[in-house]
Amino acid sequence: FFVPPFVMSSALIDQETGSVSIDRNVFGPPDIKASELTYIKRIGGGCFGSVYEGECRGMPVAIKKLFKQDLSSKALTEFKQEVEVCSRLNHPNVLLFMGACTVPGEMAIVTELCHRGNLETLLHHEKAQLSLYKRMEMAKETAVGMAWLHGADPQIIHRDLKPSNLLVDRHGQIKVCDFGLSAIKPANESLQYKETIPGTPLWMPPEVMMGRKVTEKADVYSYGIVLWEIVTQQIPFPDMKSFPKFRQMVCLNNVRPPMDDIKLPSVRNLLDLCWHKDPDTRPSFEEIVKMIEVIMIDCAIEDEQGREFWKGTFPGQEYAPLDEFLPRFLEFSGLETPDTVHLEVFKLLVVSELSDNIMKPIDVVRIADFGAFLQNFGPITLQRERRGKKETVNVFQRMYGICKQPWFHGDISKNQAETILRGYKSGYFLVRLSTTVTGCFTISRVTPKSTIHHHRIDYKGSKGYATRSIVDKSIISSSSKSLHSFIGLLKEDMHLETPCPGSKFRVLFKVQQTIGPGGYDQDDNETLFADID
Repeated sequence: FFVPPFVMSSALIDQETGSVSIDRNVFGPPDIKASELTYIKRIGGGCFGSVYEGECRGMPVAIKKLFKQDLSSKALTEFKQEVEVCSRLNHPNVLLFMGACTVPGEMAIVTELCHRGNLETLLHHEKAQLSLYKRMEMAKETAVGMAWLHGADPQIIHRDLKPSNLLVDRHGQIKVCDFGLSAIKPANESLQYKETIPGTPLWMPPEVMMGRKVTEKADVYSYGIVLWEIVTQQIPFPDMKSFPKFRQMVCLNNVRPPMDDIKLPSVRNLLDLCWHKDPDTRPSFEEIVKMIEVIMIDCAIEDEQGREFWKGTFPGQEYAPLDEFLPRFLEFSGLETPDTVHLEVFKLLVVSELSDNIMKPIDVVRIADFGAFLQNFGPITLQRERRGKKETVNVFQRMYGICKQPWFHGDISKNQAETILRGYKSGYFLVRLSTTVTGCFTISRVTPKSTIHHHRIDYKGSKGYATRSIVDKSIISSSSKSLHSFIGLLKEDMHLETPCPGSKFRVLFKVQQTIGPGGYDQDDNETLFADID
């Protein structure tokens, strides 16, 4: 049957070009009726009002029921205009405004629903596992969202940027929220006479506290405090209780949060720029994004050669296709093309599949995985002495030497290790990559009491390995660059007898190796604890 096309008014069509012009005065922001809103549960609140999880027109949404319900005619007009501006800000890192209910007594803003709450809660949640790289990714997304606001016409200055105004969606992506909408914000109280510190001034720039001219660079100062909180996962100015004293320290004495625990010079430099006392010295958010991209490489890759390679080859990229990565890495490092088995092991450790449900999936190397690979098996090349002779061992050889061992299970979690070991008798063990500290290994073993214990092995690159004895709690270390020989040192101390089967790597070595008595590799007459990686 025939479905008639949508008939558009000729007034909206440019007669010369044929293009469509949307008249915002005709369409305006989505006007939502109170009857279309279903409130499910309260999930938060802010300076605007209480926030509820709800539904609107069949969609899960967030509904912000406004504190101000008695707007004057002028304020209501301003509110509608501000909502209209906000509804045009379509960007992945800016909270999507879907519409508003402007009925007095039922006034509310409807936005997309972010299931993971806000960044403040996430940063300080004891169960949240956020690597520094992931946190810097969130810092970049915040800067990208702010760059979009500052680039809007008219320009939008947030004025209240802080972690609680950065929402996190189900995919872990940052959404900047609670910007604009001055018509419904509570009137600002004078800060001059406050004796205690309200929440927002912790992120407030000096020029605002001093009552001076405010530009978009005020948001950059606030971002600097937010960035410090993202990096350190600490609360800024925890000991400041008096607002007059706080204002004096920040505005006159130029006091900022401490950077003693921040190791990366690139992060320290960016913080100094963002919270500089002179607004004109602070960078724009577009400039911040560029600096964050470099910092993300520093966070993801500790190996100096690895950093140099990624910065020079894939700057600003979070991943690279395997067929581009491999030849460029080999050219940079001077290493030979790995054989089939080495390459398959590398894929199991580093390569992931990228798919958008439309194009054919491709194999990619993500920067964080590459950085972890170098920390676990690096450096790219290493000089060592073996059997009285000096030799050079590369990262692929070390990877191969470790992964071919029957006790190595790769990047499995603590729970997965316990599931694998459950049911085996005392003496069974496996070695895995640490899931909490990149560059470290973990021994998971069945004790004589049939319980499962886990012991971290610190890997210091050319300095070898170290762990703590379970007998006398002393530090056991070895300058040997072989994980095999170090495991040998722990055999008696940790009661390590039989490698636990089930490693995903075993199928790759099935043809090349045979298993001798006790389940150990018999490769070139070398045993489980031989110095071969």
